[in-house]
Amino acid sequence: MKALGLIETKGTLAAVEAADAMVKAADVTLVEKTRVGGGLVTITVTGDVAAVQAAVDAGVAAVERIAASSLAAKLVIPRPHEELEILFTPKGPGGKTDPGVRDEEELEAEGTAVGETVEEVVGEVVEEVVEEVEESPHPALPEKLDRQTLDSIIEKYGIAEGMAMADGLKVTALRTLAREYGELKISGREVSKANKQLLLEELKSYYEARND
Repeated sequence: MKALGLIETKGTLAAVEAADAMVKAADVTLVEKTRVGGGLVTITVTGDVAAVQAAVDAGVAAVERIAASSLAAKLVIPRPHEELEILFTPKGPGGKTDPGVRDEEELEAEGTAVGETVEEVVGEVVEEVVEEVEESPHPALPEKLDRQTLDSIIEKYGIAEGMAMADGLKVTALRTLAREYGELKISGREVSKANKQLLLEELKSYYEARND
């Protein structure tokens, strides 16, 4: 491995954003995603030192766009010792562990595109987001949420995940968010007096109508 880049986030939704931004920003390989407990998720990539640094910077920026509190840690290790490879072994199709980090040529020789490998790992993380929303309160809820961010979350992950994020806001923050929507059936003082349930219903109705 020429370099290792790691980003640790609070919650899997932030991890999805980080992984997506990292592989889009530079020529790096997504090695693995690790849940370390306590709602923490670590995303690991490998590649040239410059590419890994650029990928980590992009991943950090993506996480902070959701909420600065979602970023737990970041790390770039240039030229890691060869014995570290045993700790970072990517998984191939079917969840089997491959012996060592494979490069792009090896993946193509096996008929597996690098992009497909990335999609499999990111797909697993997305499934975990749904599980966390269903089983417990979201682990990395932002203190504030703006319309642009909520639009992006719903576009990528659906209305249910977007509403789960909004549900974690305090009612004052939710009212601030609702005021950004001139299309809602309530406005002005109605928004100021609305409770959390009404605000969430209005936002959900807006997005459902927009998707029809």
